[in-house]
Amino acid sequence: MKNLLLSVILTLTMTLNTTAEFQDYARKQVSAKEFKCLLKLWTKESNWRPRAKSPTNDYGIPQRNMPRHSKKQIDKFLKSPKDQIDWGLGYIRHRYGDVCSALAHHKERGWY
Repeated sequence: MKNLLLSVILTLTMTLNTTAEFQDYARKQVSAKEFKCLLKLWTKESNWRPRAKSPTNDYGIPQRNMPRHSKKQIDKFLKSPKDQIDWGLGYIRHRYGDVCSALAHHKERGWY
């Protein structure tokens, strides 16, 4: 029980600092097949850069569209790669069902 609690605390306070750490965290959230698709998708979108910004107000690793968010909300999002990955995977699951379907949509239309 003590080890489980320690593991939970470490996960909640984990900071991700490198592309390898971002990808390792994401790899643990999806299947091996989906991770291959996710690598391709987010490499195309942001090259796994948590501070990436597009001209159309898309931010972070998953390129979240945030045109109506405050600067404070955007800054908070940009400072947490873990939150970006969690948000991005949630968005993909909600909109496309799985990562490979999101990648297929991206290949067809140039966005997801």
